[in-house]
Amino acid sequence: MTVTARRLLEPALIVALTVVGSFVTWFRVPADHRDRVWAEDANIFLEEALVRGPWSVLFEGYAGYQHFVPRVVMAGVLPVLDLAHYPVVIFAICSVLTGLTAAGVFWLSRDLVPSVTARVALAAITFLIPLATQETIGNLADLHSYAMWLAPWLLLYRPRSWWTSAGWALVTFAVVMTEIQAVFFVFLLFFRLRPRDRHVWPVAAAFLVASVVQVITAATGGRDTSNGPLSIPSTVAGWIINAVMPLVSAHPETIVAWVTTSGLLVGIAILVPIAAAGVYVLIRGNTDQRVLAIALALGSAAVYTGSAWANSGPWFAYAEAGFGDMTGLAVNIRYGVASGMMLAALIPLALSVFVSRSRGGVVVGSLGVVLNAGLVAVLAIGMTTAVSSRGWVDRWEPAVNDAVEACLATPGLDEATLPVAPDRSVDVSCDDLVSRRG
Repeated sequence: MTVTARRLLEPALIVALTVVGSFVTWFRVPADHRDRVWAEDANIFLEEALVRGPWSVLFEGYAGYQHFVPRVVMAGVLPVLDLAHYPVVIFAICSVLTGLTAAGVFWLSRDLVPSVTARVALAAITFLIPLATQETIGNLADLHSYAMWLAPWLLLYRPRSWWTSAGWALVTFAVVMTEIQAVFFVFLLFFRLRPRDRHVWPVAAAFLVASVVQVITAATGGRDTSNGPLSIPSTVAGWIINAVMPLVSAHPETIVAWVTTSGLLVGIAILVPIAAAGVYVLIRGNTDQRVLAIALALGSAAVYTGSAWANSGPWFAYAEAGFGDMTGLAVNIRYGVASGMMLAALIPLALSVFVSRSRGGVVVGSLGVVLNAGLVAVLAIGMTTAVSSRGWVDRWEPAVNDAVEACLATPGLDEATLPVAPDRSVDVSCDDLVSRRG
């Protein structure tokens, strides 16, 4: 592909990936599931914005870390929000942000992954990862998974100008201020803080500032959701069950069947080609590609381990409980989403290295296209097996309408209770319900 052709193709692909990623994300759940508010989207982001004002809580920590992008979204939509349409509006915004993340990965990987086909496959991982359907997509509470996925690409990208660097620095600040575990990738700065990479320095500065804020929030905010570190066998088993296996099928019953009948063998079989891809990059890739492969592998392990340990309980004790009966053990937990993305990314990275290192011309190039398409197909098929957890509660809009009627018909009624997925509720004042109902 000529330089001119590539310059014309890449902007078109960025637009296409944004649009396709947004639409795929939007249609991954049944239509009525988009009318359910998910967890902290109601109990934290909406409730605190209504009670205290969205700008006053912009840098308010929750559960030990900052949630900058969700807070910014709330500040932007609340002034014009019809409360009855809240979950649909948020799902739409999160779908577009997912598409933009896919486009961002495509662009940021341009120096590390020469193959355009491999970069498209990398971007597609963002909106095809099967496990995301269960609870991660379409809500502000889990946007941090996509922030974690974007973090290593931001830190290993080389901006061409100060203006470009300033733009990506803002994105980096937002990403790290939304996902505390992105701080893990601080070691990547040692590979970029060189005189020849001076355009990276604003990105590095934004990363460090946001990291300091997150660490201070963690140190002063407190978090009481953990029973302490898990055993190493349970951590490894949980990673395989919740990050590796869902790359092929994200149906909980399928995962349970695999584990109860053959232990971790299915997961290990899935992991073998991924590990082989990583080893191949370490042998044949250049220095930056090797660093990326290590970052993806370690990042996958770190994001699952950090999440599981920070929220540990008997439901993560796989090794101690055994695999004969999965009752009471977590399956398809959301901690595997970003972790699985990073694992899957090793395959397009290895294929790009293979194509660039080989001298097979059209034949090798075509093989790379086919294998990247194969990865996309596996993820897309796996996505169709996933089950959304949003249907456990009643729809939001009818509940708001009923609540408004109750508030208007019942003198002295101060607030009404609304359903929140997966098994929560939120109390909203009648003043907000009536005044914010279009």
